[in-house]
Amino acid sequence: MTSFRAGTVRVLLTLSGLAALPAVAYPASFDCGAARSPIEHAICDDGELSALDSQLADAYRNALKGQGDAADQLKMAQRQWLKSRVTDGKIDPNSLKEVYRARITELKGMPVFPSPDASVEGPTFRLVKAAKQHDFVLRMLDACSAEQSNDDTTCEGPAQLLIYGKRQSKLLQTINLPNVIATLPKGGGSPLVNSARLYDDQGVLNVGDFNFDGEEDFGIQTGNEGSYGGPSYDVYLFDPKSGRFVYNDPMTGLIQQTLGFFDVDEKHKLLHTYAKSGCCYHESTSYRVDHNVPVAVERHIEDAVITGGDKMKVTDEKLINGKWRSKVHYESGLN
Repeated sequence: MTSFRAGTVRVLLTLSGLAALPAVAYPASFDCGAARSPIEHAICDDGELSALDSQLADAYRNALKGQGDAADQLKMAQRQWLKSRVTDGKIDPNSLKEVYRARITELKGMPVFPSPDASVEGPTFRLVKAAKQHDFVLRMLDACSAEQSNDDTTCEGPAQLLIYGKRQSKLLQTINLPNVIATLPKGGGSPLVNSARLYDDQGVLNVGDFNFDGEEDFGIQTGNEGSYGGPSYDVYLFDPKSGRFVYNDPMTGLIQQTLGFFDVDEKHKLLHTYAKSGCCYHESTSYRVDHNVPVAVERHIEDAVITGGDKMKVTDEKLINGKWRSKVHYESGLN
């Protein structure tokens, strides 16, 4: 745990509210008198870097105040960022300064979300046909910078998702999102929902029982950071104990690594993904869900790269008793 105590990671104290070290006493965000790791010493030995460390802590605290229900997600992102800075090797102060400046700029640029009853400048969409158990209202904070693509229009920007019980007026939850992408069909109207066709326009909201517990979950399109510039989604699973939707990082990451939204196979209780590399490598993977985490159990791989394209190597893999079993054959006549 020593490396986890690196100077920047001590900003995590502010995440839990356990402590807030006074900037006057220590120019950095931690006590330089207790510096141990290489990164701690690098920060304390460089006045500019020490000041940036303190500025980062301030920028993080200020950003956290404006996140509302998105605060937990920002905390997680900050933890991941801090951990990525931890190293026991040689530190390049100049490179570290650039990394700090970029993160400070990113935190300062995060939107401040209004209360759910306050007005917003952008359009508001009632998504009452997306789910059976809940109704959703999507509020774009700013007037959308719409881009025309074929017959559809894309609306992108910071947004607020309000969640209600089906045909109920009581607000159950508000989820604040730094960026949402909504595709509006030709002629305007409500954004597409529950549309996950590969290489086609995607639903801003895709609803289904992703962990097979009998409760509806959803993914909301927050970018195009998937494979080959495809859509990426933040996935939220419904927690029956709290009656709220909870951000799920493993399923969010699963979409970013593959092409499009995963398919939900309720009959076999599996999630299916598709991936490729260029023209000649394709991979389909099936996942079971253990404690809200997708676990790969089957793969089908078609690979014509290693054979030069005249033949295709076909591999079927299956997880049996914790071990992968493979069957391989070759198909010819592709040309």
